[in-house]
Amino acid sequence: MDSHHNLASCLVGTGTLTHPRDMVRAMETVEALDYTYTVDSETISEGRVTLVKIMADPESSTILVNGCLFLNVMSFTYLNFTTDDEGVTHFELHANGTVFKITPIDEPELRTSGRPIIRLMEDGTFDAQSFVMLDDEDEE
Repeated sequence: MDSHHNLASCLVGTGTLTHPRDMVRAMETVEALDYTYTVDSETISEGRVTLVKIMADPESSTILVNGCLFLNVMSFTYLNFTTDDEGVTHFELHANGTVFKITPIDEPELRTSGRPIIRLMEDGTFDAQSFVMLDDEDEE
């Protein structure tokens, strides 16, 4: 039987993702992680963090601060993933000479730190009223 439509990819264990929604879905499987951030093959930073938020937002940055990772897949061109012999999936997010390598870890104390984990920011879910606006004017 001939198919009359283009089929989407089916990636099992290893693959390369370029669509932001696919990148978000892959990263939704991660909570606590070891990371290495390299620029032009030079290690800039490495450590262990909790993935707090995943988004696909062209106006936001990827931020790693205070042991929390706010990951914007739009900060990267593509994501490679491979699965090792023990079944652990390793991720590499690539962009303009930078590589953000991620290995999920099973660290209950990182996952139970009391921080809410936000997995995906859908279009239109931004509610400006839910954020506090700071007034720069001095009160007299």
